[in-house]
Amino acid sequence: MSSTQFWVGMLVPSIIKWASPVLKKFFNLEEFDTKIQARITTRQYPVYFAFLYGLWITALLASGIIVLLIFMIYGPAIFPDKNYGVPVFLGLINMIGVWFIFGAVLDGLFWRISSENFRDYVMFRQLESGWGYDIKQQIITLFKIGFVYYLVMLPLILFLLFR
Repeated sequence: MSSTQFWVGMLVPSIIKWASPVLKKFFNLEEFDTKIQARITTRQYPVYFAFLYGLWITALLASGIIVLLIFMIYGPAIFPDKNYGVPVFLGLINMIGVWFIFGAVLDGLFWRISSENFRDYVMFRQLESGWGYDIKQQIITLFKIGFVYYLVMLPLILFLLFR
């Protein structure tokens, strides 16, 4: 194991534990009530739900990575007078933004087409990970974070484009 893997593995869970109550308070997120918690924790779920949930998460992560790869591959053709670092940095900036905004769209779409049983499984997995908040509020929060992210990153994007 490299030291990077060690530090990421050590720091990310603690950052998520710290961020969860802060984001809950800032965005006024509602936790699952005790009735929902009791319902989703006492049920037995089919084994293939874990695979479907993994596909859901993979689709969310892949959306940002695809944007990064598009910028890295086609960036030099789109920005011929710029060095290669500009499309890479634009790809990184947009990768994170896509994770927020397009991730919220995908979450909403997947949530809408899912069965009630699978929705309960998703809530169960979220509760297990310490992020047991209302899914619809999470989707709206992702949009808000994405919007603010792009507002904050706009000066850097403009600098990279017009430098």
